[in-house]
Amino acid sequence: MGKLQIFVVLCYFIPVLVIIFPVGLVFSYLFKITKLDKWSNRINNFLGYFWYRSFFFLTGRTLEVSLENWNPEGNNRFLICNHTNALEVPLIVSLPYLAKSKDVRLSYLGGDIIQRYKIIPLMMHKTIVEAVIYSEKRPNFRNFKNDVLRVLKTRSIFLYPEGERTFTEEIRPFQTGVMKIAYKFHINLDVFVVSGFMGYSSLEEYKHLANSKTIYFHYCGSILAKDYPTFEEYLSKAENLMKEKKKYLEEKELSLVNQT
Repeated sequence: MGKLQIFVVLCYFIPVLVIIFPVGLVFSYLFKITKLDKWSNRINNFLGYFWYRSFFFLTGRTLEVSLENWNPEGNNRFLICNHTNALEVPLIVSLPYLAKSKDVRLSYLGGDIIQRYKIIPLMMHKTIVEAVIYSEKRPNFRNFKNDVLRVLKTRSIFLYPEGERTFTEEIRPFQTGVMKIAYKFHINLDVFVVSGFMGYSSLEEYKHLANSKTIYFHYCGSILAKDYPTFEEYLSKAENLMKEKKKYLEEKELSLVNQT
């Protein structure tokens, strides 16, 4: 097992072994089925924040977060971010607390991996936040589209437009499937970027990230679907927003290395 895999195992064992997660999720589920959605949602958001804080504490990382000008209120939008590896998930689900808005209603898109690994806290959380699951083995685009539009009536949906973990700090081209749904139904995009997670690996090219022990999570900007006459322009703008912010963060990381 490589260094990165060890950190992944540690990260995903936290919700399994720390008692606050199963207990909190049980209460969250009870609140949800009794229509006390506000309190169910607040518990979910707190657990996400606790997960990120626990993992960063155990691994000695610090977070630089910049959410300036991001409006966390509302729904019917996609929140998108690059997908370096599985370690950024705790950071994403802590977004409501990082934005100091505990009542953000956040769901997410997930693939077969959620069904494959029967991690009880993850399965419970999926049900509570009404996560939209797509299957690569048995795709059903019509049902998938309907599920997305149904959830967007009450929540924002988080997703990784690259479609898979890249295991690199480079931002890969976006997959078009779900983004076409977003454009067709005039779903706005809030664009975020993470940087530094490959510092958890043993790859020599990311040694400076391992030494800095700093993770970056920044808001890049928002895109209104109505402002773009074609899907290609809409998609390109989202990619460029993310890449421009990532380039800025990489330059910042290198300048800090050169100062030491």
